[in-house]
Amino acid sequence: MSANKKKSDEPSYAELSGELEQILDEIESGEIDLDELSDKVERAATLLSQCRKKLAATETKVKKVTTELQKAMDEQEGTNEYTDE
Repeated sequence: MSANKKKSDEPSYAELSGELEQILDEIESGEIDLDELSDKVERAATLLSQCRKKLAATETKVKKVTTELQKAMDEQEGTNEYTDE
């Protein structure tokens, strides 16, 4: 199994946002019947929710990594203070 594949073949943010953009284009075209419009709006809401979850998860990961990097840099600076004399 490829390391790039997400668990259970979950769609990527790019795939989700691409489908959402396509739905929005269809809705904005005005050439969609009422029954289909309802389905499209429901699907768009689902996609939006999934995108938000992915963004939140990514934000959490980025904050964790940047915190760890800052901690490592602070520790390195502390070590350098004692070795620079």
